[in-house]
Amino acid sequence: MSPQFNAKAVTTRARTFASGFTAGQRAVVIVAVLGLLLGAYAVTKYFSQPEWTPLYGGLSGEDASAITDQLNTDGVSYKLASNGTTILVPKDQVDAERIKLAAAGLTGAADGTSEGWSLLDKQGITATDFQQNVAYQRALSGELANTLEAMDGVDNAVVQLAIPEPSVFSEDKDTPTASVLLKLSAGTDLSDNQVQSITHLVAGSVPNMSPDDVTVSDQNGDLLSGSGGGAGAAANDASQTDSQTAAFESRMNQSVENVLNAVVGQNNSKVQVNATLNFDDQNTTTRSYSQTTPTPPPLSEANVTEQYNGNGTNAGGLLGTQFPTPLASPSGNGSYLRQQATVNNAVNTSVAQVKAAPGKVERMTVAVVLNQKTAGSLSPAVASQLVSSALGLDTKRGDAVNVSVLPFDTTAADAAKKALDAQASAERTASYLSLAKQVGLALLVIIAVIIFLRRRKKRLQEEEEARIEATASDLPEGYVMQQQGIGGNQQLALAQEADLSRDRMRDEVSAMVDNQPDDVAAMLQGWLAERK
Repeated sequence: MSPQFNAKAVTTRARTFASGFTAGQRAVVIVAVLGLLLGAYAVTKYFSQPEWTPLYGGLSGEDASAITDQLNTDGVSYKLASNGTTILVPKDQVDAERIKLAAAGLTGAADGTSEGWSLLDKQGITATDFQQNVAYQRALSGELANTLEAMDGVDNAVVQLAIPEPSVFSEDKDTPTASVLLKLSAGTDLSDNQVQSITHLVAGSVPNMSPDDVTVSDQNGDLLSGSGGGAGAAANDASQTDSQTAAFESRMNQSVENVLNAVVGQNNSKVQVNATLNFDDQNTTTRSYSQTTPTPPPLSEANVTEQYNGNGTNAGGLLGTQFPTPLASPSGNGSYLRQQATVNNAVNTSVAQVKAAPGKVERMTVAVVLNQKTAGSLSPAVASQLVSSALGLDTKRGDAVNVSVLPFDTTAADAAKKALDAQASAERTASYLSLAKQVGLALLVIIAVIIFLRRRKKRLQEEEEARIEATASDLPEGYVMQQQGIGGNQQLALAQEADLSRDRMRDEVSAMVDNQPDDVAAMLQGWLAERK
């Protein structure tokens, strides 16, 4: 067989194989092949991507712009991460690009962190005590800054420590202080708990430092936590106490409304609690003595007795003479007696030290308004008892509750409800119209597809019938009977099932001439004989 014949045979088989599929099956095969090609392309694209590694991190906008300009000049691909503060480059180009950027004067911390304890590794044997203390404070400040930067919302942190040196010539000890400057991410606000966490974290890292001696500020200059007892600290404490009081009152309001709403219904009661809380630190020390028995046995007892007895005269003389002349003293007897007893009894002693937590309730007043339409049988007295029980009011400390039953003004609520209902109705109408448009468009597409398929099917049937008729008119009846051994009706059915084109028929005739030359010659002789 020649190569030309093999190509024709392959083409014939391919056409025969393709003709056995319907139009829908051909479309599915084409889509599947395209999907495989796209999947292979995506996998190849994914595995061909380089491994990205941070070149520099924690950069400012100016530094990032300068570095990206240099990378564009060098023709190095890069990516931005962490809101543009980190630059990523292919891993195999990190070292080379850092050297080029260093030569261009564009350097920065490779990991975006401050130097910490690594500073102590650079100390030489000739470092003085002053240099060692300064290096220690710098290392401690850097470690604290790195720790604070690990918190969410903190882009950069600077910690300044003031640690006084101890002196043996002074009895007064200066306490260390710290100042913290935070650069927060856009839209980030630190809560009071987070600020307190920062102050305690810094104070806990420095010996003898109190959290009150730590000052925290943000990049805008706003004081987040004041040091000492200045105006800033007082304002900060007042803000915290106000927020805690407001939170307590809101919680009490919700508790009372939950009780009343079960009786009068939702949105039919309004409660306002005003509380006075004491946030002063209080330390109370109590010492008490008690005795277990009326006459307890003594722990210790000591008795002292002194006694003196004497008689005779005492010698004496005249004052002012050179040699005193003794004078006779009156005679008599003298005595002295002293007795002392010390008894230490056993007495129970109790010492209690109590530190009161800030936030103690000193007084609460409650105002309650009930809707007259829904109050029903709930009288103000019963409502007052419910409120008192729900809040645990104490009249001894001045707590008071006032309950009123009044008609509520629902004009604004009704107007808002009407507007919401109109908006909901308009949205439903719009959704229905949109759904109708989509359904109508889908129906039009389906109808168009059905009409197209019907017309195409009809056209294909007409072409097939015309082709079959032309094929049947070109081939003699004896040829078909001789080769297939079937009748005219079966020949027509076979031609309809095969759905062969004119080119395929010519290929089959050529193949028959090549494969069965004797049979073709005999058939042609028969045709010629019949024509004669």
